[in-house]
Amino acid sequence: MMLRHVPRQPHKIDAKTLQQRLYEQGVDVSVRTIQRNLIELSEVFPLTADERSKPYGWSIAQSAPQLPFLNLADHARPSAVAQVKLKCAASLSNLLTNNPLHPQQVVEMNSEHFIVTATVAISNELVAWILSCGEHAEVLEPKQLRDEIEGHIRRMHASYNGHKK
Repeated sequence: MMLRHVPRQPHKIDAKTLQQRLYEQGVDVSVRTIQRNLIELSEVFPLTADERSKPYGWSIAQSAPQLPFLNLADHARPSAVAQVKLKCAASLSNLLTNNPLHPQQVVEMNSEHFIVTATVAISNELVAWILSCGEHAEVLEPKQLRDEIEGHIRRMHASYNGHKK
């Protein structure tokens, strides 16, 4: 969700403005958390920081390809809120600790995997995030979200195996 508000160069946005935009979308997070997340995201995505003066401005590199999930329309689905339960591989532990699905998420750990439970909006961004985790995340609840993810996976499998959708 945060990346959707970061403009392409030469435009830029600071962490305080990002905080306000996220708050307007129902996400209450500190400026410091946003700063940390931007640094972490810049290790994976083509984000750049203009550090010539404070507050630092963030942007997506001009030469970067279009990131597909940044164009998902907010109005493409009603924002239903539901309790989401995910079974995650231990390798996702740091990601979900540093970038929680929700500030009040509950994490149950064991040596092989962990279960994350959070009440969140079922959005295109959530679906894209779950799909981006590949086999490392499995939706346990709600059934409707699990079925949606499974549908995407079936269509992807068919596409990779030369079958029509």
